[in-house]
Amino acid sequence: MSSHAEAKKSPLAGLITYNKDIPVMPLILLGLVLAGIGAVTALIVFINGHEEMYAVNREVPWGLLIGTYAYFVITSTGLAFIGGLGHAFGFESFNKISRRIVVLATFVLLAGFTQILMEIGHPIRMIIYMMLSPNLAAPILWMGVFYSIELVILALELVIVFKAHPTAKDHKMAGILGFLALVVGTLATSNLGFVFGSLNARPWFHGIYFSTFLVISGITAGAGLLMLVHNIVYKFNIPSELNGAMKSLSKLMSGGIGMMIFLYLWKILTSLFNSPDGAYQSVMALISGPLAPHFWIGEIGLAIIVPLALLLLAKGNTKVYGLAGLVFMVGLFFTRVNFIVAGQLPVMRAANPGARVHADASGLAVYSPSAAEWGIFLLGIGTALVLYFAAEKFMDLKTPEHD
Repeated sequence: MSSHAEAKKSPLAGLITYNKDIPVMPLILLGLVLAGIGAVTALIVFINGHEEMYAVNREVPWGLLIGTYAYFVITSTGLAFIGGLGHAFGFESFNKISRRIVVLATFVLLAGFTQILMEIGHPIRMIIYMMLSPNLAAPILWMGVFYSIELVILALELVIVFKAHPTAKDHKMAGILGFLALVVGTLATSNLGFVFGSLNARPWFHGIYFSTFLVISGITAGAGLLMLVHNIVYKFNIPSELNGAMKSLSKLMSGGIGMMIFLYLWKILTSLFNSPDGAYQSVMALISGPLAPHFWIGEIGLAIIVPLALLLLAKGNTKVYGLAGLVFMVGLFFTRVNFIVAGQLPVMRAANPGARVHADASGLAVYSPSAAEWGIFLLGIGTALVLYFAAEKFMDLKTPEHD
């Protein structure tokens, strides 16, 4: 049978394989353990109820799971953005890793869905209400719409990038889908920022800052995660043909961190000197209050200073690029959770007797994630690890050369 006939019979021929040289079985097993812990936690939450198991309260109704949801889905849309640069705008260095980009974006997005589904008390009821009586003026409705569209686009991209013998028509369709993924991903992430930015009762969130910051930090995260994953897959010895892609990603990540520094500077200054009291209290909670260790060590140290220093000193060393990506992804966790929690710590009214408002001595609300919330976060991490590294082990994620 001719190769043309084989391609016609099986457009996804050669998709399933076994990559014995890719050392990811420990990560798959770790993911299974974490996902198992998370699944048991989810079952207990379903039995006992959210109010019993989660530490969120009247003053801080959004907790760890909103932060981890943002952590996963914004990283996914950052990956989709990078993939769009390759497919739609001809960045050949990103085209060379397009399979990994699309697979990673898809599975990280699914991991994010585990967080929001376990945070919402009645996800099925929510979906039914959204379908039967959608409030088109609500930003949170469009958040669900955009991320659902993003998942569909990624699924279609998967079909295209895994074709064994893509045609010119396939390449054109990949360009269209890449462009749509870039646009919809940007809309989804900026709209997620607007979900918070539309809250004029919470000055820390209000405005366009987070719509911009989340997009920039998401693209930065996508670049960092790709450099980390490639180092893991290739045992910190990335092939020379991918050095150009890694260098492009390092530049993208460096520029992203630089823009994050710029945005941090003006957000802090305006919150300290020009914003309503709520924003001032939020930024003080970060720089000298209960969130200070997370802010200075996690956000500033691990998400800004250390990875930027590593990237600037790497001089083309792809191992250092991977380390910078790892450090950034750890620091980004604190960035996402701090963003959610800091805006809610200023109480809406004074904690006077009978007000049923709980606050600490400084007048700030109190929140610390429960064991159940941490367990659900493990579900997300485990889901991403199992799905992605199983794909690395049992699928051919090396992007073939374009004709």
